[in-house]
Amino acid sequence: MKVSATQKHARMSPRKLRPYARMIQGMSADRAQQQLAFAVGKAPVIIGDVLKSAIANATHNLQIPASDLKVASILVNQGLVMKRFMPVSKGMAHPILKRTAHVTVIVEGEVSEKPKKKTSSRAAEISTVTAGEFVALEEKENKKQEQELAEQPLTKHATQDRADEKKKSINQAGSDAKKTHRRKSIG
Repeated sequence: MKVSATQKHARMSPRKLRPYARMIQGMSADRAQQQLAFAVGKAPVIIGDVLKSAIANATHNLQIPASDLKVASILVNQGLVMKRFMPVSKGMAHPILKRTAHVTVIVEGEVSEKPKKKTSSRAAEISTVTAGEFVALEEKENKKQEQELAEQPLTKHATQDRADEKKKSINQAGSDAKKTHRRKSIG
């Protein structure tokens, strides 16, 4: 089964990436990672990251062990080219092309069995609660919260909050807005 991973717009010229791509093509995934780890430069790092992603895709999605994977192919295509210029003497400018690359790594391996679903073990953990039991649990929690609030001593902020609640209830009851509304805040 073939699994792929792609990195687009890698900030390196495809011409510099291709020798490393040719070097690991056809190798086992573990050996290819070792080769890229000891190679010098930025290109092996880019290809190594894409290879690591392809291996992770295969192990996570298809449960293929990393030791059974092999690098089937690597595609290094040209991406966008950013065009800049360098000013030089006599009012001229030399062009600078900042090339990017699209790197695709395809790994393949044999799927030994279909992955087993883990839903059966998870279903045993989930317990069902009837509506009556749920209401009883909610009432117990509400009583506990009320007891905790009653046990806590009132602080300055708590008394202020209660006063604010009274003001709000007066406003909502339909009292005279001229008496309750102030332009400047009180306090």
